[in-house]
Amino acid sequence: MINSPENSILVVDDEPLILLMIEQILAREGGFIVKTASSAEAALEILEDFSPDIILLDIQMEGMDGYSLCRQIRAHSSYGFTKIIMVSACAQVSERLKAYEAGADDYIVKPFDDQEFLAKVRVYQRLKNKEEVDQVKGDLLTLLTHETRTPVNGIIGCSELLLADETVQGEQREMVEMILSAGQELYQFQENALLLSKLKAGVDLNCSFDSVTTVMDAVTSNFQPVVEEHDLIVESHVEEELVLWADWQLLRQALEFVIDNGIKFSPDGGKVQLRSRSHDGNCIIEVEDEGDGVALERRQQIFEEFSIEDVAHHQQGQGLSLAITNRILVCHGGSIHVEDGHQGSGACFILAIPMVKTFRKMSEEDMLQGS
Repeated sequence: MINSPENSILVVDDEPLILLMIEQILAREGGFIVKTASSAEAALEILEDFSPDIILLDIQMEGMDGYSLCRQIRAHSSYGFTKIIMVSACAQVSERLKAYEAGADDYIVKPFDDQEFLAKVRVYQRLKNKEEVDQVKGDLLTLLTHETRTPVNGIIGCSELLLADETVQGEQREMVEMILSAGQELYQFQENALLLSKLKAGVDLNCSFDSVTTVMDAVTSNFQPVVEEHDLIVESHVEEELVLWADWQLLRQALEFVIDNGIKFSPDGGKVQLRSRSHDGNCIIEVEDEGDGVALERRQQIFEEFSIEDVAHHQQGQGLSLAITNRILVCHGGSIHVEDGHQGSGACFILAIPMVKTFRKMSEEDMLQGS
């Protein structure tokens, strides 16, 4: 299949005047490569060597109708990112639903306003481009992760062997420690990348009961060495003991990422506060630090993949941990957002997990019975 230029559109309609009108609208706007077909059969022939960004598809045509053509196109993996917009004189809801069931992305009723028509075309052009970029990022991430796994394991293993040799001292030992640290960072990146890929593909939650406070304390204890190194204070405030039904392997990972983030951006001698409570049907966990905070315009972006503000001067982190945390919370039907700290400085990350199967502290027998 020949790759077509960007902003390529295929218009399929058995009315010559409609084809001409749409061609003229797109020509006046500019920036489009347009091909037309007067039947579904002719469209299939064009699609053999033309991969359009958008297909504008009439429904009622002689021979194969638009619904059948739409289903046939959607069955072909080569057009997975192609956007299909049905263009029809029929405004009935039932017809729209049939179009969506057939795989259409949108539905435009004839006659249409030229500017609204162009606006929809531009929206779906941007959406297609974004989906393609996301796919490339995901594929590249997976490829790099798998291809570097063996070399990274070799770096870590050899470094550990050298450090076990007591004759390696002084500057040489420092260099080996640097190599080991770098290898461990690469390994963690691999693990995060694989976890993100799995979450994006969809995972089945392996849920169980556990105490929110117990897990928070266990996660916090893992950071004790770095807390002592930077003279930090980590405080936990528990309003009520809660037992939560969740995939604790994932949720624990999310807590580790958020607590690590708070510790990483707190100044030496600073304080990180953890709070847990129930509110409005949710289990709320807050992690507040005394860092520089998060600018308003960045508060949504930081939960997206590779949300690095300045790539050229990037120093640490891969922009994956908060994106993973966000997806873990979404998997549980929850959410995460960031606000200013309670004292007006720093950042406060707020995790909310629905309490559909969350209970206040109960007996072990009650937990086993799930009552």
